Amino acid sequence: MIRWLFQKIFIAVVPSGDRHDVTVTGYKRKKRLFKESKHFEGEFAVDEMVRFVKKFTEETPYCYIAILNPNPHQGALEGCSIHDIYEGEEMSGVKTLCRKQQWMLYASEKELNALQRKYAKVGLDFVFSPFSLLEYFYGDKIGGTAAVYVLAQKDSISIAFFEEGILEYGHHYTMHREEREITAEEGVGIGFSVGVEEERGRGINLDDIETLDDLEIIDDLDDLGNIEDLDTLEEIVEFSEDEPVMEEKRPLLSGKETKEDMERFNDDFYRFELIEKTLARFYSGEHCRNRFVETVYIADGYGSSTELKRYLEDELFVNVVIRKIDLGEAVIALSRSEEGVQ
Repeated sequence: MIRWLFQKIFIAVVPSGDRHDVTVTGYKRKKRLFKESKHFEGEFAVDEMVRFVKKFTEETPYCYIAILNPNPHQGALEGCSIHDIYEGEEMSGVKTLCRKQQWMLYASEKELNALQRKYAKVGLDFVFSPFSLLEYFYGDKIGGTAAVYVLAQKDSISIAFFEEGILEYGHHYTMHREEREITAEEGVGIGFSVGVEEERGRGINLDDIETLDDLEIIDDLDDLGNIEDLDTLEEIVEFSEDEPVMEEKRPLLSGKETKEDMERFNDDFYRFELIEKTLARFYSGEHCRNRFVETVYIADGYGSSTELKRYLEDELFVNVVIRKIDLGEAVIALSRSEEGVQ
């Protein structure tokens, strides 16, 4: 009964490189009392975050701090038996969590331990997988026919296949080339072999996709000179003197805006490539069972997915449904569900 005398504090930490977005909410019973958000960045971001969080944790003994796992070595697979999945092969260096006795989350134990050490002063009660976030966020959709669900963040993209509420495959990709190169060099040292092993035991034919370099993505996304390859133009309209050209229609942009627009354009094209390659491997594997994915659901956590939607619809002929997602709010909602609060 004493629990009802205190408010509950739920804190969400969403890392992105050296950036941290922190969302704090307070509840009494089911009523939200407040919400406060703050951004931390730089060398002393974690220390500043500790001071910010402390003023809330001192108010009540019922405080729950959750983080969205930002690490590259994680994913999800159908089934909960490691022996069934890998036909007796050892899956070393990985922590797993069974969901609904039907599918499994996995993550590098070394990276999880490093995460706990990094945020030891903050104190972590939950470490959530992007695939748990997808499952919760699309709880009204995943019970239907086979579809692809995507969580698109600024620094990563998570892709999952759900049918009738069951996850059949999920993989998490980093967006940064320098991180992919480090992953390729250090992957063996981590003892993390899921991305390589799963093709042998699953028949998904996803090849060795532990790192994005293995996907044979284009080497330089900055070189988009052959832009006509992105779309097949059925008509070519000639310009006349009365027709304003593109430069006249478009407002002038500063150098910074132009660079940011190009980076966003390149990133969306890269996300498209990842989804396209994953779908291609899905269709070519035994796991497909003559199914065809008609819809891709995108949870947009980075603020702009217009070009990504266009690429997918024009090139892959799929329906694309985009929902904006507040990652901090979603992590808090997951924390509350774990505590049995809706």
